[in-house]
Amino acid sequence: MKIAAFYENICDGVQAAGLSMEDTLSALRDEGMERLYISVESWKRDGKTLQGILRRQRIPLEGMHGFCDFPGNPDSGEYRDMIDRAADSGAEHLLFVPGMLKGGNTLRDLQRMVEGMRRAVAYGQSKGLPILMEDYDGLLAPYNCMAGLQYFLQQVDGLECAFDTGNLVLYHEDELAALDWFAPRIRTMHLKDRCAAPRHAGDTPLRCADGSSVYCCAVGSGDIRMARILERLKQLGYAGSVIAELYCIDPAAVLQDLRQSIRWLRARGIGETEN
Repeated sequence: MKIAAFYENICDGVQAAGLSMEDTLSALRDEGMERLYISVESWKRDGKTLQGILRRQRIPLEGMHGFCDFPGNPDSGEYRDMIDRAADSGAEHLLFVPGMLKGGNTLRDLQRMVEGMRRAVAYGQSKGLPILMEDYDGLLAPYNCMAGLQYFLQQVDGLECAFDTGNLVLYHEDELAALDWFAPRIRTMHLKDRCAAPRHAGDTPLRCADGSSVYCCAVGSGDIRMARILERLKQLGYAGSVIAELYCIDPAAVLQDLRQSIRWLRARGIGETEN
């Protein structure tokens, strides 16, 4: 398993501290970050500059992720542009968040998402690029729980899974049971830890379906059973990346928490030090 991180999380920390992106990526590479995960929008904005930095720092792209509004724009060809961009960048896969329920005609919106993802997977296959969905933590996303994501995986041939360890908390589902359920389709892992109270002044909460709130925190420091998840991944023979995800953490603290996350993973034999 290789250790990756979200470019957008790093950007938050770089901007808050007034640091150089290249110096920060170099320091994170020395800590053990081996790959970078980035949104399509960030790559469109920063890709030209970032390509040179990543080449010099010997950090490949792990994958890309992006939003596509299939319910609102069912005939848009935007998904092809996103796939072209990801394929040209050298990303190993592309995760789609295919839209939200708009209210009103829920069945129509759901079917538009399914049809859009079928087109995206087919086009991705023509480009040699795997297309993924995740258990997204939005109350208006019909794939925000085990059954919801499973529905899309059943309806869309060739669709693969980016499993997020911290998003099933939206309905307080068991992340270990979900890991085993989705294991045959998992292409990449988003390691998101959760806790009941903020760790930093600028942390922002996620509101769960029952009205409770949870916060994101450094990997291994919260309530998600991360150590057991890593043990299970090893048992399953998982050889993909594990991506530390630190959205909604105070920008002033996010780089500190990212370094803590990488060190925690390295201490458990993940990354360059794994046996």
